[in-house]
Amino acid sequence: MTSFRGPILDMPEMDSPHREMVARAEELAVAARSRNAKKAANLLDELLETTAFHFAQEDEWMDRTSYPDRVAHRTAHDLFLQDLHASALEIRAAGITPRVLEWACGRLPQWIRFHMEKNDRPLARHIERATIRRTDVALEPRS
Repeated sequence: MTSFRGPILDMPEMDSPHREMVARAEELAVAARSRNAKKAANLLDELLETTAFHFAQEDEWMDRTSYPDRVAHRTAHDLFLQDLHASALEIRAAGITPRVLEWACGRLPQWIRFHMEKNDRPLARHIERATIRRTDVALEPRS
């Protein structure tokens, strides 16, 4: 997995957390390859926290803009968080297993990239259109 530095969706509110998620996933893959279970577990905890926060932001944006595909998008989020939790439990219980290694170096980065392209890109375009149409749609979290 190669880091991306520039905007991927041309929406800073999404690109910044995505860069952070990709960076954490890359660090996790390095730790998994070196069989450093403690570091991998800590990085996975950070990735879980970052991801859960970002997904909550996306959920709020989807609600605020009446995003038509929000059920499918939320389902993808839920499944991914379940996968992160299961892998965290496995690392803590058994260390860097072959399944964890394949997941950290293969499925995890693939899922992040796939989700950004297939789920988040349409959401970003929808938010952009909704923001243009309605001046009351702001991306900042509600107080």
